[in-house]
Amino acid sequence: MPLYEFYCPQCRKKFEELCRTSQESVPCPHCAAASKRVLSTFRTARGSSGNGGSASGGCGG
Repeated sequence: MPLYEFYCPQCRKKFEELCRTSQESVPCPHCAAASKRVLSTFRTARGSSGNGGSASGGCGG
């Protein structure tokens, strides 16, 4: 099951939810209002030049 990130516009909290399908909305666990699925951001380790790699994210170089 994929893990999706959601944002609740009523209480302004972000949360993650395991969903069987790509649901666009689930009830907020904090206030039970309808939430919206948002694009998740993540970081990856790049490079293996002997320095153990460096964590970077976004569009930097």
